[in-house]
Amino acid sequence: MRSSPLYYFLFAFVFAFASACGDDTSTGGNGGSGGSDTGGSDTGGGGSNNGGSPQGGSPQGGSPQGGSPQGGAPQGGGGSEEGGFGGVADGGGGAAQGGNGGNGGDGGMGGAGPQTPSEQIAAVLATPDGTGLTLAIDGALVTYVKPVLGQDPAGFFLQAEQAGPALFVAVDPATLSPVPAVGDELSLTVEAVATNAGLKQATAVSGLNVATSGNSIAPLVTDVTTATDLLTNLDGYAGRVISFDGEIDSAFTGAGAPQVAAKLLTTGMDDADVRFRLPETVRAQLDLQEGCLVAVDYGVMWRFNDAAQPSIVNASDIVDAICDSPTVTNAVAASGTSVQITFSRQIDPASVMANGSQFTFDNGLTASAATASGNTVTVTTSAQSNLTYTVTVAGTVEDTLGTGVGSPDTATFSGFVTPAVLQINEINANITGGCDLIELRVVSAGVATGFTLTERTGNTANDELTTAFPALTVAANDIILVHILGQGACNPGGSTNETTSKNQQPAATFTANVDTAWDLYATDNGLTNTDNVLIIRDGLGSIQDAVLLSDDATGTSAVASETAAEQARAAGQWLLANGTPAAMNFFVDDDFSANAALDLNGTATTRAGNSIVRGTADTHTKNDWSVAASTWGALNPGQ
Repeated sequence: MRSSPLYYFLFAFVFAFASACGDDTSTGGNGGSGGSDTGGSDTGGGGSNNGGSPQGGSPQGGSPQGGSPQGGAPQGGGGSEEGGFGGVADGGGGAAQGGNGGNGGDGGMGGAGPQTPSEQIAAVLATPDGTGLTLAIDGALVTYVKPVLGQDPAGFFLQAEQAGPALFVAVDPATLSPVPAVGDELSLTVEAVATNAGLKQATAVSGLNVATSGNSIAPLVTDVTTATDLLTNLDGYAGRVISFDGEIDSAFTGAGAPQVAAKLLTTGMDDADVRFRLPETVRAQLDLQEGCLVAVDYGVMWRFNDAAQPSIVNASDIVDAICDSPTVTNAVAASGTSVQITFSRQIDPASVMANGSQFTFDNGLTASAATASGNTVTVTTSAQSNLTYTVTVAGTVEDTLGTGVGSPDTATFSGFVTPAVLQINEINANITGGCDLIELRVVSAGVATGFTLTERTGNTANDELTTAFPALTVAANDIILVHILGQGACNPGGSTNETTSKNQQPAATFTANVDTAWDLYATDNGLTNTDNVLIIRDGLGSIQDAVLLSDDATGTSAVASETAAEQARAAGQWLLANGTPAAMNFFVDDDFSANAALDLNGTATTRAGNSIVRGTADTHTKNDWSVAASTWGALNPGQ
């Protein structure tokens, strides 16, 4: 049966269309060799010189090379743009007299199409660290912008698809023009990349151009609440915008000042290496602590080596937080007519009535005013006597999340007495067996009840010393000797704290004691002798004295030491070596060591040898201290 002309037309059109489209690969097609003189070979370009009518594609029936030298234009196709199977536009191989012309070859393999933004981001992430690069990203969205936070640089995150990948551009947006903002669709060229703690970053860019602004980021946010692969697929999550619900499952610790982090427990993950990271100011604003439940609708996945760090920088990124009810933890007479009440959580000042009527006392004491600040409320009272009082707080006093005071809602305290003033006087963190010692000098007589001595941040979970003083009344120039490891070989005879006299438990029986000092015993395992900060606080929590300590004049310092150093600096209790105030968060690594008293590991390994001793001056600098012969239980030379 004879085929109709429509059959040949449809056959030619379909074949030409398929050849023109080709495969979207980067390898090109066979293309290349042209057709034979009599009609083209399967491997040729368009058609032969005689293949098809002169109008069939190009006059020669297709480009002699079978499309572009690479085997076709990026879109594929055999022969010229409109050629292909003998040409399409005016007949070509479709004419009965011309035969099939040239086959057009396999030119349809074509060149690769343009990379998607995600492919471009992936290419940057796969590039070895280096400079002098020209890696284009075109059409990605700015998903998150972060400011400088300590040693973390300012920058912004790029992402194009919810599943990622994503890239952190470690370039301060304020230095670029236009300034990138969340929702911008932009293009730029990455000129340098570097890896910091496992996170690949673009560290130099050029040619930034914003195509559109105000785009919604919501379609790119991934809810990771139920994800079980945050650690095993951390490379795939790093830098992406995320949301999550979870429980804060540990105490917050330093995570690169001024940021802190705590274990995050989610439906999908229960691992200490999944940590919620945020600025301390944000944590304090919401008073987030262990046990709180948080709902974050907009954050970003940071990383620290193999640890996943779901992170935020703004309090508004948290849409809900639920914490335990605030409770009363302590009460201390601040003066003869005021009491400071401490709570387990920050108190909302607006919930505290100015007339003090939410606070009631026994033994005839009355309240007339109250003000809240942080987690404390100061209540003005009638004149106190030398009695023990109990204060009860109404449930209408609320925390910053609007939760009323729960149980316990009472505390007892003694009527006001003058607090002592203490000063750290001598230290040895190098004694064998952890039998380390800290000596305190009483600068001003009074009561030291409830005073606390800490090393670093006082986090006992990290074996950092925190010891609270018992009821103790001391005289000027008395010595208090704190035994750091209060059990075993460090405390022969099992002495307890001395509270009635300095020889209450005599050295003849308790051989670790010094009869000229108030011997107090802590339950720590020994002081850290690399870098450390010791702080003494009074019963109201105010810092009375502090000292930064190091084993060397240079080196890396622990985050906990840096956090405590900032507390000492802010309280005016530690200055630069030249006696001038330091900038906020200045005491880090080499700057910590250069301004710290030396030498933690240069003291003796017995209590009879050298220790770090204070001289006669109190300039709040390293110059007050030196390594010298120990004088436990006595004033240092010149004091």
